[in-house]
Amino acid sequence: MNTFGSTAYWAIWFNRNTIYHEGFRELVYRIIAFIRAYHAKINSMGQDSRRANEVEKDIWKPPKDDTIKINFDASFNQHTGRSVSGILARNKDGLIMAACTFPWENVPDPVMAEAIACLQAVTMAEEMGFQDVVEEDALTVIRKLKSPDDDMSNISSLIREIKGRTGRFKSLSYEYIPKEANNAAHGMARAGRQYESPQY
Repeated sequence: MNTFGSTAYWAIWFNRNTIYHEGFRELVYRIIAFIRAYHAKINSMGQDSRRANEVEKDIWKPPKDDTIKINFDASFNQHTGRSVSGILARNKDGLIMAACTFPWENVPDPVMAEAIACLQAVTMAEEMGFQDVVEEDALTVIRKLKSPDDDMSNISSLIREIKGRTGRFKSLSYEYIPKEANNAAHGMARAGRQYESPQY
């Protein structure tokens, strides 16, 4: 799927969510205008994206077969209590299947920010219809998700919710990767600071 096609798919998916959650249906011409504007924006950011991919090309490893690999990260501002989740889904060819940033308010610490980003990544994967998924990010959250023990930390409710969604996928696994291999998602989380609403 090319960039324009991916953008159109995300716009339609976002509009479907808006109808479902808010009962509001966007006019078709506005959706088309958004797709064109966003496509132009993506093209203008192409150079930055290529640089990020060059940094990751020897580190990021593609998933196998039809599995979708989702990298997520969180940017956290201690002074404002605001975090931004950056999420990037790619297939075995390294093609971007979905990408988004989500801002969050009243976040107490970086670990909570990472856990929120992980839950948002799982939610996106489910809504996009991905069935075989591997998620990669921070050691603390991944370790808790892999542990058979009940989590007793301040993110325990998020860990339980994430674990509870495992049965909705054919396969859902988690892997830790060093920050150097997660530059694209990290960059998205930082870039998302400038927006007040989710960006797809």
